[in-house]
Amino acid sequence: MIGNKVNINTYKKRWSILKNDHAYPNTNLVRLEKWFLKIPGRVLDHGCGYGENLIFLTTKGYNVTAVDISEDLIEFVKIKCKLNKVPPTLFNLIAITGEESLPFEDKSFDHIISLGVLHLMGDKKTAYKCIQELIRCLKPRGKIIVSTQGKGNSHVNDAKPLGNESYFYEETKSNSSFDGTEKNSKDSYHKLALYIPDDDESFASLFDGCKVDEVGSWDNDYCGIKGKHLVALATKKHE
Repeated sequence: MIGNKVNINTYKKRWSILKNDHAYPNTNLVRLEKWFLKIPGRVLDHGCGYGENLIFLTTKGYNVTAVDISEDLIEFVKIKCKLNKVPPTLFNLIAITGEESLPFEDKSFDHIISLGVLHLMGDKKTAYKCIQELIRCLKPRGKIIVSTQGKGNSHVNDAKPLGNESYFYEETKSNSSFDGTEKNSKDSYHKLALYIPDDDESFASLFDGCKVDEVGSWDNDYCGIKGKHLVALATKKHE
């Protein structure tokens, strides 16, 4: 679902390093699982990364199908699940190309999470198609949680605005992530086309077919990094 091939190549290259495994789940997901999802079921983890959210959700009784465009990450998460003794019946891992429709039938999932992926769609048109594809896979009355980078995020602050909620970010030695985080090789900097919503209303407009329960945000601002993200909580309308 990532329409920009530069983004696909950058993502695969960035995460093939496999040196920055996340040991703990997204703390915001921990809260939202309790406050918003509430009822375990079959969940799609769209863009699973290092698999920390997948593992967390299985401990809460969810059956998790996870997809990612990085084959390296998918293989890594398989090993990670085995080391963490996650029952094989509770998860399924699938590598996707990033340019295709999701390989699931309509109304396959009780819930869907997509954290920190949507900005990689590069533009609003592709972001809309991505959200609509996720909603297609969601059951009526199913819950969906989507987060994306927002204005004020360090990536966005360092990016060039192109208009129509699109930005171009080119990593340089001066803006590369600080020591101790997902820092890339000094000899290999990355380029990304970013979709960044202008405001909450614009973000909510992507969710045709859903009742947007809330658009909120989470943030961190320390060690030179601003982690501003918008988050949409939505429920698919009953058909």
